[in-house]
Amino acid sequence: MEEDRGSSLAAESALEKNVAELTVMDVYDIASLVGHEFERVIDQHGCEAIARLMPKVVRVLEILEVLVSRHHVAPELDELRLELDRLRLERMDRIEKERKHQKELELVEDVWRGEAQDLLSQIAQLQEENKQLMTNLSHKDSSFSEEEFQKHEGMSERERQVMKKLKEVVDRQRDEIRAKDRELGLKNEDVEALQQQQTRLMKINHDLRHRVTVVEAQGKALIEQKVELEADLQTKEQEMGSLRAELGKLRERLQGELSQNGEEEPETEPGGEECVSEAEKVAMDLKDPNRPRFTLQELRDVLHERNELKSKVFLLQEELAYYKSEEIEEENRIPQPPPVVHPRMSPQPESGIKRLLFHKGSWALLPFSVASVCSAGPGARSLAGEAAGIGEPAREKQTERERDQNAPSRGCRWPVPWPLWPSRG
Repeated sequence: MEEDRGSSLAAESALEKNVAELTVMDVYDIASLVGHEFERVIDQHGCEAIARLMPKVVRVLEILEVLVSRHHVAPELDELRLELDRLRLERMDRIEKERKHQKELELVEDVWRGEAQDLLSQIAQLQEENKQLMTNLSHKDSSFSEEEFQKHEGMSERERQVMKKLKEVVDRQRDEIRAKDRELGLKNEDVEALQQQQTRLMKINHDLRHRVTVVEAQGKALIEQKVELEADLQTKEQEMGSLRAELGKLRERLQGELSQNGEEEPETEPGGEECVSEAEKVAMDLKDPNRPRFTLQELRDVLHERNELKSKVFLLQEELAYYKSEEIEEENRIPQPPPVVHPRMSPQPESGIKRLLFHKGSWALLPFSVASVCSAGPGARSLAGEAAGIGEPAREKQTERERDQNAPSRGCRWPVPWPLWPSRG
């Protein structure tokens, strides 16, 4: 009863939530609450009251589940697209700035080269004039006047000053070019860091999408396994009911034979009937090829181990598909034009809501499921509740189900027992 109350409270809280805050688990809680209400309506009025309403409710819950899942994925994709566009714009701005800077550097370098070429030509001309003066000086007599000597010395001093100025200009331009090169290197490092950050964000986004896909697939696989186990449990209950019927017939036949033997041999001991019945029962059990060979705990351990192995195999398959998709993407790096998509109606997969409300079949299987649940004894129903994980609440509902079974005017029962409805217990 506490788990039932907790699941109903969770479903009511999901109904009170804001539409933008709903999750897939909230949709399942709402489906659980709707299932409880359908069960109550069927208990009071029978199956025909909701036979036409049930598929419409299931379709509405499926649409709600798809919309909620899309709503949770769309904001993250929009944010990542905006971030990617912003990074692309920044990258284009930086590339444009680098192009302008490169053009400025080329212009400065051209100007510097032109000035250097002019200076070199002036130096060569001055050196040539100096050589000519030296040759003229060597050929002339050494009797120069003091005035001519001072004039020649003034010319050499002026040439030194020009050379010094030219050297200062060349050094200053070289320092400017080195500073521009350092600034350009820093800009390139910033661009590479931003590209690495963009690549890392894209990889994180891809990993998160893959994890979300794996978790959703695991949830669907667990729901399918639960439905299969409950179907197996119902078949086992039917087999137990048939075995009980055969056992009752064998007991009646054995009692008839014992009564005939009692009339012929009145001196038979009182405990003989019990010994004979026990001996017949042991012989029947030993001859039965379908007799149980495992305990309930061993069967549970085997089922638990099978579920674990299935989950591991599923994870390995997902990981293998993920790596294969990465290899295919690396091989197909050449951009191709998008194919023309023609709208067509594709068959929709069976959702979790439909698996919850329709237990591996259609609404037409209601009488068969009702007969299978009603024909099983109290022990089978308690075993079904214990295997589905509800414990004591299933045992408390046994008396109500037995009273409903004995009532002639009640009609059919709800085909799917309570363990099929998901809960957050």
